[in-house]
Amino acid sequence: MRRIGFAAVIMFALGLASVAPAMAAGGPSGPHFGPSINVWGTINKALQAEIDGNLFVPDGSHGPVVLSFFGSKDGKTWQDTGQSQTINVVKGQTSYGFSFNGKPDSNHFVFFRVVGDGAGSRVINRDECGFRVPEAPATPLLLLGAFPAGALIAIKAMGLRLPRPHLHRTV
Repeated sequence: MRRIGFAAVIMFALGLASVAPAMAAGGPSGPHFGPSINVWGTINKALQAEIDGNLFVPDGSHGPVVLSFFGSKDGKTWQDTGQSQTINVVKGQTSYGFSFNGKPDSNHFVFFRVVGDGAGSRVINRDECGFRVPEAPATPLLLLGAFPAGALIAIKAMGLRLPRPHLHRTV
């Protein structure tokens, strides 16, 4: 009976480890957290870097929020690019999309960030604004690998012996 319990714990740990990346997405939300800004880089039709993102505000917020776009050559000293957007936040909506044009030739900025209403985005490098390459779906692939591994561990923990095939070779 101990071995079955051990096998169940191992299977649970493998299952939890395989879905952990999917559960880790997101972040703090709710009425007690302030606004947050999520950004990513893309390339627009003119082959210029474009910084897109979402502004997340607590439910029940309202009023205008001004987002300012900053650039830096070294990632430490920031200069206002002169681009800003005013988003009118209404009660009941918590996510707002925005986009800034990070022209590669404007003051030769290499790093960008968006700041507004006491929140700041992560620093994004101009090199991140390349063409998007689809990534492999990590969580489903982890699940496919975890189930056979978990089954083998459970079989070993339970003490079951599987017959091995007898291979007869002819010389």
